[in-house]
Amino acid sequence: MIKGLDSLSNEQKELLFRVNEFHTKCVGSDYKDGMEIIETWVNENNTVCARLKNGNWYHYTQENTWF
Repeated sequence: MIKGLDSLSNEQKELLFRVNEFHTKCVGSDYKDGMEIIETWVNENNTVCARLKNGNWYHYTQENTWF
């Protein structure tokens, strides 16, 4: 279960999973397990944020990028 997922719109959920899929494909095999989303929220700039199993968190953008 992903904490905060219910508070996202359908469009934001699609973005979350799409960008996480791209993000996961870009990391090495050693890191893939830690890329599971455990928490999500929308910040004050209306940007979808994701905390991953590895403890890191990222902003996921409409351009399919993360920072």
